[in-house]
Amino acid sequence: MLRGVAPLLAVLVLLVVAACAAPGAAPADPSTDCPPSSAAAPVELRHATNVSVREAGGYRVLTVAQPFPGGPPESTVLVPCGAPAPALPPELAGAPVIEVPVRSVYAASTTQLPMIVDIGALDVLTGVGTPDFVSGPEVRARIDAGRVAGFATSGQVDIERVVAAAPDVLLSQGTDDPAFPTLREAGIPVLGWAEYLESGPLAQAEWIKVMGVLTGREAEAEQVFTAIETRYRDLAALASGAVHTSGPVPVLAGQLYEGGWRVPTGGSTAGALLRDAGATWSEAGNPARGGIPKDFESVYTADGAAPIWIADGPWPTLADVTAADPRYGELAAVRTGQVWNRDRRIGPTGGNELHERGVTRPDEQLADLVAVLHPDLLPGHAYTYLRRVS
Repeated sequence: MLRGVAPLLAVLVLLVVAACAAPGAAPADPSTDCPPSSAAAPVELRHATNVSVREAGGYRVLTVAQPFPGGPPESTVLVPCGAPAPALPPELAGAPVIEVPVRSVYAASTTQLPMIVDIGALDVLTGVGTPDFVSGPEVRARIDAGRVAGFATSGQVDIERVVAAAPDVLLSQGTDDPAFPTLREAGIPVLGWAEYLESGPLAQAEWIKVMGVLTGREAEAEQVFTAIETRYRDLAALASGAVHTSGPVPVLAGQLYEGGWRVPTGGSTAGALLRDAGATWSEAGNPARGGIPKDFESVYTADGAAPIWIADGPWPTLADVTAADPRYGELAAVRTGQVWNRDRRIGPTGGNELHERGVTRPDEQLADLVAVLHPDLLPGHAYTYLRRVS
């Protein structure tokens, strides 16, 4: 009987803290109390399919089809600052309601941070999951200045800290964290953020528009994404022309990890980038998403003769490559010195900016790949993420 008392008391305490941290208030006056907003037109998503934003007469409904792998759809009601609370239909009963533009965001995933920076909404960022994972200089400066707090520094969400801070919204990292139900019960809206479940680089990057909706920077988000989309398509067309003339370039992708080698499929985001750069490899025609686990011998037989290897390292030199596994020395790309690591930009605390900014900027990733595979197409290219191992 007593075993259920402690959890119940914990939740009650959190609810009291939440009530103290975020007392009820009269609706804001849009002319004086609301942050500026560029919201003007319906949100058009040209690539993303795991998220939608629909107009609903005085409010919007943001729905994430799959907030985490296998998870059910989740809808959030977005009400303009200063507007009265809407009468919601039965299907939205219990859905979290967020006033937008938000004034405070807790971001669990580093992939969300460049989106916030690029649309000029950095001032609303008040929390990140693990500060040491952050690489971008703009956010690092706010962390160092004490303006952004960590709320999952030990790998687990600090529920008490989040409730006390009372952010307008916590953006998840695309997982079903056991802390989220408690946070929602305490009045903290948790928005499932799962851009990584999209199929394709541009679909993932288009989630910047969702960030624009939340922060009132919709016009800015549309402008940023359109520039990314245009550059990406131009680069893909450039590479396609080279493939039409000379054929695709064979590549080796991935590396050994814990005894296995996951080769990206053609249906994965990594595979789409390689394909759009004009590459070919053993699993290029596989429409599945993710990677195919193989042993070294299978990879060597299928792709070992490829003249270029796109890897993750970390290997400062070619000697480090073969020291990690002598069998690597049998690969053609190692013998000719064409090993490229995706680790050019590492932050001061060890975070790889590819895994932070690269999601928002697939055009930068594609430009690097095109420059490696077709050097004549982008002479003098300044690499953003790829580094040649020498």
